[in-house]
Amino acid sequence: TRPSFVSDQMIATAASVVNACQTQTGVATADIEAVRNGQWPETRQLKCYMYCLWEQFGLVDDKRELSLNGMLTFFQRIPAYRAEVEKAISECKGIAKGDNCEYAYAFNKCYAELSPRVSDFVLFNRNGLSSSHA
Repeated sequence: TRPSFVSDQMIATAASVVNACQTQTGVATADIEAVRNGQWPETRQLKCYMYCLWEQFGLVDDKRELSLNGMLTFFQRIPAYRAEVEKAISECKGIAKGDNCEYAYAFNKCYAELSPRVSDFVLFNRNGLSSSHA
């Protein structure tokens, strides 16, 4: 079952974005699945796939960096998680270094470790959104 705030339109949009980013970056489905299972392959394609998702979901600012406001807006549908999201973003944004792809990967890995409830809440795959550990 999926969370009540996840609409059919959100699923269709997510599936479209995921497919576009997977095609654009050439990331292996196995690498995406590995992340869903708590493993973090260090492939360039996976790192750039993560940045592509940020761009497509409007989480990147004019400097092509993670936007705190964009991230909070993205999660506003789940206000119960707002404080957790803010804390994870605050702690992780300074950890990530390197180019955009490296930054996205390092940030997402940190975020998943600090806020597993939020990062596992909704997962992206070629079929759109799927709830984790349902």
